[in-house]
Amino acid sequence: MTAPVLDIQYVPDAVPTADADLAHLTTEVAWISRMHARKTASFGAPYDYSGQVYPAYEMPPVIAAIALRAAALGGHTFNNCLCNLYETGANTMGFHSDSYEGLVPESRIAIASFGAARTIVFRSADKLHRHELVLAHGSILLMTRATQDAWRHAILREPAAGLRVSATFRSIA
Repeated sequence: MTAPVLDIQYVPDAVPTADADLAHLTTEVAWISRMHARKTASFGAPYDYSGQVYPAYEMPPVIAAIALRAAALGGHTFNNCLCNLYETGANTMGFHSDSYEGLVPESRIAIASFGAARTIVFRSADKLHRHELVLAHGSILLMTRATQDAWRHAILREPAAGLRVSATFRSIA
């Protein structure tokens, strides 16, 4: 069986201020410890994620600048950023697809990565196909709704990996 189209765009070195941005994200963000596998923080428009409700909260200038870079690559603006703090390689995110409920239908989802490189694993919804991609420090990955419909993605345990922050941008309707 042919694999479904994996409609992603990966841009290494997309964020030229990645070192300073990582320092800001790790020292200035008030991280929330509601989730077992990692800490989170949300900025911009209110967002309901995995049963967690994040109220509207202004994007700090550093995150707004990353959103502008993602917008330049993605072709549209982003008004929400959900950040995930992976303190060690033991922090994970299981296989899932991002919901488009409440999002602008044709928008993309952008993931900016900072810190330790981690592998994002894509698995087709029928579990027959797999694709792996290493997300480098300062990179941006763009995914379409078609990818969310046909694939699941995860950040699996990588014991040797160090601290990583992901900033996931969405266009909430």
